[in-house]
Amino acid sequence: MYRGDPAHTGYTLNKAPATVPPQLWSFTVDPDSRYAPSSVSVIDGKVYVGSSDNVYCFDASTSAEVWRFPTGESTDSTPAVSDGRVFVGSVDGNLYCLDADSGTDLWSFSTLTQDSADSSPTVMGNQVYLQTAHGDVYCLNVADGTQIWIFSTGANSFDSSPAVDGGYVFVGSDDGTVYCLDASDGGQVWSFAADGRVRSPTVADGYVYVGSADGNAYCLQASDGAKGWNYTTEYNEAGPSHNYNWGNTVSEPAVADGKVYVGSSNFQVYCLDAYSGSKIWNYTTGHQVYAAPTVADGYVLAGSYDGNLYCLDASNGSEVWTYPAGVFSPVSAAGSAGSPVVADGIVYVVGDGVLHALGTVTPSPTPSASPTNPTASPTTSIPSPSPTSTPSTNAPADQTLLIFVVVLVVVVALALTVVLFRRRKV
Repeated sequence: MYRGDPAHTGYTLNKAPATVPPQLWSFTVDPDSRYAPSSVSVIDGKVYVGSSDNVYCFDASTSAEVWRFPTGESTDSTPAVSDGRVFVGSVDGNLYCLDADSGTDLWSFSTLTQDSADSSPTVMGNQVYLQTAHGDVYCLNVADGTQIWIFSTGANSFDSSPAVDGGYVFVGSDDGTVYCLDASDGGQVWSFAADGRVRSPTVADGYVYVGSADGNAYCLQASDGAKGWNYTTEYNEAGPSHNYNWGNTVSEPAVADGKVYVGSSNFQVYCLDAYSGSKIWNYTTGHQVYAAPTVADGYVLAGSYDGNLYCLDASNGSEVWTYPAGVFSPVSAAGSAGSPVVADGIVYVVGDGVLHALGTVTPSPTPSASPTNPTASPTTSIPSPSPTSTPSTNAPADQTLLIFVVVLVVVVALALTVVLFRRRKV
């Protein structure tokens, strides 16, 4: 699922490599990539990722292709995997539900206006949530794709994925508005207006965190949308190093252990206090950081427009290692390193249309082979069972013999007594 869970925290308990990891395998999912890299989902030893024309499933250890499913158009959203089903949206206006093991199409839902549905869906319980490019938020039944409700934000919402937590759905929009909706019926609970585009919110500990194209990271009360704080990033005086002026954009946040981590178009990765918004540290990459960071086992992993994946110490922001996952392009975000995923000690990241799996698979312990003649080796001899712990299988026979011996002794003793008595009499 996008960002690892329905609340989009971007936090995992999986361990990240402490040193620069070797490439386990790679696969070109999009040889002519034109868009910012998508992210992957990893579950039960399988990797799921979208591309310009297919949804792929790979074996996480070997990169062997398990299946692929062709979609009508580009599918750059992160697949959501739940209870043996894969949910993925496409530019062709459909949300597809596929069998996780075979890739079989179980059902598909077409948006009312055939609007691009290329955002990452979110699954919670028996419902799947999707936001379209024109700002419509859909809630569908997981079993058969029937529509439960729809809410229109009235503004475009490219690449915004709903966050779900505590019975509420939180979405962003290109006009800067953050919405809180009732998950059961889609009714609006509250809204908050930032001054720039807001993509996918993150929910943690009763707060909603968003990054905005107005250069701010915001913290809102999940209950009523009241602003707790905002942190304004420094504007990059050099301006954007590409042909598209995306402004002073702040990425989607990751939240872990009372800290908020965001990237920025000013080349920085920031760590902020989750409750006050004060800056704890910042780290300078080579170019813009639009992809959402990931927090794993005390490390922050962030992809940059310079093509590198950075691993930083979560406590102080010091660089641990970097990996060239993509290439810098002055005109396209396709070469940048996307939002990474960590699972079973392996880091997965897409850059320049290539999916990289970084790390080492830990082999399972191999049990020792049983000797062909166990009794011949003193090291494998089986000790005799203790008499006190294993009762004899001849117990009834032993008791009968004991009784016979006792009776015999008594008879002999009586006989001797009679003989001695008669002799005394004589």
